[in-house]
Amino acid sequence: MPSDPSASHSLRVHRSAQSVVDRAAGMLRAGGDPERLRILELLLSGECQVSDIAGRTGAEMSTASQRLRVLLSEDLVKRRRVGRDVFYRLADRHVETLIRNVLEHADPAVHTDT
Repeated sequence: MPSDPSASHSLRVHRSAQSVVDRAAGMLRAGGDPERLRILELLLSGECQVSDIAGRTGAEMSTASQRLRVLLSEDLVKRRRVGRDVFYRLADRHVETLIRNVLEHADPAVHTDT
């Protein structure tokens, strides 16, 4: 029986370069920490100053800054300076989509797929 070429095509798995897989793993590790994920969730609503992030997450400024440095190092957030103030935001729409999707997937009230 001849094989269906469209069926075999749909079963092929895209294999990314090892460097891409390694980078993705680093991003997932950085975002996988509950406190850093809370910061990413907070940034879904828009740009925030470090002091706001610390206050809204209940962390000390130094702790919030350290968590933000990890997220920044993995390109999950971007920062900008205005004088002495530092503002953070999600890096791009891909990060926003990723965070929204993972939180939705984890929420049993929202995620009802079986």
